[in-house]
Amino acid sequence: MSYQTLNCALIAGIRYMKILQPHQISSEVLEVIHSAQQYLILVSPYVKLTQWQQLAAALTAAKGRGVRIDFFVRNDPDNAGSWEQVEALGLKARLVSNLHAKFYFSETSGVISSMNLLASSNSNSIEIGCKLETQTELDELKSFVKRFVVPHEMSERPTEADLYLTKERFSVALEHYIADQTRRDARVTFQKDEFEIRAVSNTFFLYVDKATNRLFLSAIVSEAEAGAFEARRSTFFTSPSFRYDLDRGDRGHYSMVEGAYQPRLSTAYLDNLRLPEKKQLLAEVMTFIKSVRAFKDA
Repeated sequence: MSYQTLNCALIAGIRYMKILQPHQISSEVLEVIHSAQQYLILVSPYVKLTQWQQLAAALTAAKGRGVRIDFFVRNDPDNAGSWEQVEALGLKARLVSNLHAKFYFSETSGVISSMNLLASSNSNSIEIGCKLETQTELDELKSFVKRFVVPHEMSERPTEADLYLTKERFSVALEHYIADQTRRDARVTFQKDEFEIRAVSNTFFLYVDKATNRLFLSAIVSEAEAGAFEARRSTFFTSPSFRYDLDRGDRGHYSMVEGAYQPRLSTAYLDNLRLPEKKQLLAEVMTFIKSVRAFKDA
């Protein structure tokens, strides 16, 4: 048996399914779609077809000839773009929590693969797959969907607020969050490698060390407030998420209350934070701002 036709055994000595080389996978997936007459089941956590028009056209054609298409994608607010891609084709995206499996089959053939339905996976990634053609194999895939995929399907989608946070730039989301929490105008701008935050009648700065993924906040205080910092620190600066210090200004520089955020960020690029971490960080920044404002008011 040649390397190109190497088979992997499902049940030793009884039946085999063909290993697909990276360049063969997309064509076999397309063949599954083109040959379908009754149904298609597509399981791909992540989907992006804007630059994969051949696959998008095949799905549209299958829908047009009356094929029932069940399209399962990963349920995650950060993955909203995937189900939007599916629905742009006029198909329903079925959202499944913790989905990582990738396979595609019809009533006549199927492919199990490491490949998501992403144009980048098709063009740039080294993937592997297996082709399935026997009815027994296809029945096993049907059973897998019923036992492990459908039971984890979500009937409710992420909220509009969560979807907004996943798509919006961090600076804009922070500006809106502060304004909502304080019921006052806020302004967040990015300049000289840091965010400047103008809120609650004060100026704050947010900086991320890209070498360590550490975040730092600081706020301008008067000389009188700087003098009271040590005595009032334990009253107003209590969040365990920050290590608080005072940087006394000299030679015309402002004194600053500084907060070193103790958790290490997953990425230094705040726009790329996943939703739970982004929501937590917004809340912690607001805690710092409120602590400073309460300290100054006292």
